[in-house]
Amino acid sequence: MSFRTMQFPEMIINNIDSDGDSASIEIDYAIIIKNMDDAEQDTRWHGKGLLKITELVSESDQYPDFPATVKSADIKDNQMTYRDEVVIPIKSHGNVGITLQFENFSSPIKLIGEHMDFDLSEHEKYIEHVE
Repeated sequence: MSFRTMQFPEMIINNIDSDGDSASIEIDYAIIIKNMDDAEQDTRWHGKGLLKITELVSESDQYPDFPATVKSADIKDNQMTYRDEVVIPIKSHGNVGITLQFENFSSPIKLIGEHMDFDLSEHEKYIEHVE
């Protein structure tokens, strides 16, 4: 089965916009790894997209200056927590959200809600083949 994973370390985020009920994370540069059935190697791509979390139950009140580079991330999907990478597209509901740790910013950014959606906004651009 072919699938794509998005890696969070070194991801560049242009902005996080929150109105108290929903949050939108504008991802400007994300590394995407494509794993294709029967392929000898995976491929690395980069892409952009918008991660939306709605019906917020918890959110951070301080953000870094944007654009900002992600150091690490925990992606919560109900009972599961994925560290630093997640299969895309994302369409989850329940107890979902993300905790982001940024370079040069000490406080983690935590956004937890009832629904989380992500897909790429443009076609990915090829970088290289990987082992």
